[in-house]
Amino acid sequence: MYINPVLNVSYHKEANNDNIIFQNLRGVEARAYIDDKVYIYTQLLENQRSYLSFVDDRIQKFGTLPGQGFWKPYSSGVIGNLKGYDFFNARAYIGFNPVKSINIEFGHGNHFIGNGIRSLLLSDYSHNYLYLKFNTRIWKFQYQNIFAEMAPTSTLFNQGNKLLPKKYTATHYLAFKPNTKFEIGLFETVVFARENHFEFQYLNPVILYRAVEHFLDSPDNVILGLNVKWNAVKGVSLYGQLILDEFKLSEVKKQSGWWANKFGGQFGIKYINAFGIDHLDMQLEYNAVRPYTYAHRDTLSSLPGYSVANYSHENQPLAHPLGANFKEMIYIVRYKPFDRFYVMAKGLFTKYGDDRPGEDWGGNILIPLDSREKDYGNFIGQGLATTVKAINVDVSYEIFQNYFIDLQGMWRQTTTDVTKNQHYIGGGLRVNIANIGYDY
Repeated sequence: MYINPVLNVSYHKEANNDNIIFQNLRGVEARAYIDDKVYIYTQLLENQRSYLSFVDDRIQKFGTLPGQGFWKPYSSGVIGNLKGYDFFNARAYIGFNPVKSINIEFGHGNHFIGNGIRSLLLSDYSHNYLYLKFNTRIWKFQYQNIFAEMAPTSTLFNQGNKLLPKKYTATHYLAFKPNTKFEIGLFETVVFARENHFEFQYLNPVILYRAVEHFLDSPDNVILGLNVKWNAVKGVSLYGQLILDEFKLSEVKKQSGWWANKFGGQFGIKYINAFGIDHLDMQLEYNAVRPYTYAHRDTLSSLPGYSVANYSHENQPLAHPLGANFKEMIYIVRYKPFDRFYVMAKGLFTKYGDDRPGEDWGGNILIPLDSREKDYGNFIGQGLATTVKAINVDVSYEIFQNYFIDLQGMWRQTTTDVTKNQHYIGGGLRVNIANIGYDY
C-alpha cells in the first residue's frame, strides 16, 4: 500500500475583480496491490475555492461546478472578500485481471478517449460517476465496455434532500492497432431515456448498439464516433475524431442547415522534440461541433426544461466543455529547459453561439430538442456570437518528486455585444495532483 498527501493552495488576482481568486485543496490518495492480481485506488479531496469570472459565469448558468457534484456556498469569517464554494470529492475504484487479456474495473471516476487536448467522444471534464469497465486485449485489438450510472441534473435543481434522478449510459470502444504507427478506433455510446431504470438489453457486450436501440423502437440517444492516430514520421503524430449524433446525407448535399445533421470533428498534430530540441513539444488542435449535437428530446416529469438523455452528467458535458455550436483552435508549446523546470504556453481562439434568455440555438445540450429555434438554416456560431481569445503561460518548478511551485498568468478577452477583459496572474503550491485549468 502507498499513501500520499494531496495539496493544492493557490492565489490569483484577476483584473476588474475585487474578489480573491483562491484554492484551498487538501486530501489523501492511496494505492494498494494484492497478489499482483487486484489493485485498489482512492482519492479524497476537501476543497474551498473560488473561480475566475468566466468560469463562475458558467457555474451560475448551469448550477454546477466543473468536475464536481454537491457543493455549498463558502464565506470566510476572517477575510471579508474571501468567498466561493465548499465541496468534497472522492474518486475510488477496484480492478483485477481474471485472465491475462481481460481487465475488470469498478468504481467512481471518469474516462477520456482520444489523443488530443479535447475529446469529442468521451472526456474527463464531468463529475465522477459510478461505472463498470471491461478492457479486453486480443492480438492487435483493444475493446472497452463502460456501463455507467449518471444524473440528468445537479443538486442545485434537486431541492429538498430528494434522491437525484438517474440515467444510464453504455459505451463501446473498439481499437485496432496494426503496428506502432497507426491506430483506428470505433466508438459508440447510448444514453438511456429512462428515469431510475436500467435497460438490460444494453448489457449486450457486442459492438453496434444501434441495432439494439432499433429493437426498442429508437427511444434513446445513440452517438457514434471514430478516433484515429498516425505517427507519420519520427516525432510527428496526426490525430483526429469524428462524432455522429444524427446525419442525413441528402440534407448535407443540399446545404440546408437542417437541425438534425448533428456531427463534429477534430484534427490535431503533435510535434515531439520540435526542431531537434530535446523536451520541446508543440501541439495544434482544431475542434468544431454543429448545433444541437449531443442533445436529445425526452424530459423528466420533475424537470420539464431538461432532457434526461442528453450527453451530460450533473449538467456537465461528457465530451467538450462547450457542449455544441462552436469551433476552436488551440496551440500548445511545452518546454523543459532543464531538470525539474517546466514551461507551458497555450493559445486559444474560440467562436461559439450563446443563448439569450428563452432561446435555444443549439449550444446548450441540456435543453430538449423541441425547443430549437428553427429546422433549417442552422450553422456553427448561430445565436449570440461569442469570440474568446486567450493566451496563458504556466511555469512549474518541481522541488522534489511531485511537489511543485506554480506560477500562472493569462490574457483573455471575451467579445459578444460587449468586450470583457479577464486577465489574471497568480501561483501556488501543488502536491501529488495534476494542474487542472479551465480554458474554454
